Amino acid sequence: MPVYLFDSSQLHPDDLTGILVSENKMCGVVNNYPIGRYAVPYEEIQLYANNNRTFRVFVKTPDLNVVDLTNAVGVLSVKPDKTVVSPVIVKHTNVPSEGQIGAANQGEMFFYIVPSDTVALDIRQYVFDVKVTLSNGKTYTVIEGVIDLLQPVG
Repeated sequence: MPVYLFDSSQLHPDDLTGILVSENKMCGVVNNYPIGRYAVPYEEIQLYANNNRTFRVFVKTPDLNVVDLTNAVGVLSVKPDKTVVSPVIVKHTNVPSEGQIGAANQGEMFFYIVPSDTVALDIRQYVFDVKVTLSNGKTYTVIEGVIDLLQPVG
C-alpha cells in the first residue's frame, strides 16, 4: 500500500492530521565491511504496540547491486538488547504468516508485525537485525537497528 505525501501547509491550523504508516522500507547490504560507526545499514523505527506493520527490506551488495533472493530465507530477530540470547520476536520469510520473499530478482523481502507480537512486550527500546541465508548457503546480517515500541493512547 503506497503512502502519499501531502502539503500540511494547506491544512487549517486546528485540523488534526494522521499519516498511515503501514510499511517501513529498508536497504540491507551483504558482504559488508565496517564504515564509520556501523558495519551494516542502521535503522531507527518507531512502532506502536498492538499495531500492524510491514518491514520491507531490499538486499544489495556494498556496490548497491541487487542480490537475487531466489531460494533464500530471511530472518528478522528483535531482542531487548544485544546481550539477550532469545529474541522476543522472530519472523521468517519461509513462513507465510511471518514474511515472504517478494520480487526475488529485486532483492526484496517482507516481514509482518502483527498486534500479538507486541501485546506482551514492555514499552521500551529494542534492537533488531535481519539475516539472510542465500541459496548457496552463505548467511549475512544485512541490516540492524532499534525499534522504539510506543504505547498508543487508546
